[in-house]
Amino acid sequence: MFRRVRRIHFVYAEEFKAAGSTVMRGEQLSRLAADALGRSAEVSYGPLDDGVRNATLFLTKGALKVATAERLAGLKAAGNRLLFDVVDEAPPPTTGYADALVAASITAFLDLQRDHPATEVLLVNHHVDPRLDAAAAGDRPTDRLRAGYFGELVNAVLTPAIEKTVTPVLVDTSRQDPAWLARVPEFNLHYAVRRFRGADLHKPFLKGFTAAHAGCNILIQRSQAEAVHWLGDDYPYLIDGEPDEAAITAELERVRADFGSPAWSAGLETMRGIRERTSRQRIAAEVARALA
Repeated sequence: MFRRVRRIHFVYAEEFKAAGSTVMRGEQLSRLAADALGRSAEVSYGPLDDGVRNATLFLTKGALKVATAERLAGLKAAGNRLLFDVVDEAPPPTTGYADALVAASITAFLDLQRDHPATEVLLVNHHVDPRLDAAAAGDRPTDRLRAGYFGELVNAVLTPAIEKTVTPVLVDTSRQDPAWLARVPEFNLHYAVRRFRGADLHKPFLKGFTAAHAGCNILIQRSQAEAVHWLGDDYPYLIDGEPDEAAITAELERVRADFGSPAWSAGLETMRGIRERTSRQRIAAEVARALA
């Protein structure tokens, strides 16, 4: 019996093609979807196209920035199902055209369900860069604490005193530069104390997932709700209170003294659990359910 193959198109905006959110939640996630759905669906990845008909369109964050109400209305009229992948931003004013909102974190999923009760909300947790597992192969340093920060420097609480212990490694999310991957094996602790910015809303715990896949512990403030969802309240390296320089340097000294202890090992066990929960297979299963 002939069975019609579903068409699923991951959509990006040319202006944001090189952005990290486009590459990871568009190009890479479309590959995971294709692997998970196999012959039951035809999965593609390409720019916003008004000519697509009778397909499921997964609109990346960049595509949502440029898709006007008129274009979205036309896509809906052409029989398309529209999924809005808002990632870490508020849903756009055009959300009324969405058949579903896609959350990239647990906190986003809960808040979007609360704030948009008439719209279906789907959870597809953020995946790690697929190149990471190969880059992180082998053991981490065991001689002493070696802490690194991976990311945009403006996002982290960094001072000269903190950088005596933490080595910053810039990851420019506006373009594709894999140089940071070569630095991953140098560290056994990922520093992730975040500076609050007005643009922040629902940040996926990607730094935690990256640390987990690199076989490292992580240091982050307890006030980051998404991190605590994954790590648990009893994770040993959560900073309480306001993460100012004094609190952070004191905590780094405590972690240094803790290195190799039972608490350190317990933290690594938690991170191994996170690595399993964010494996390629797990995230592929999530995106397959969302696209069903």
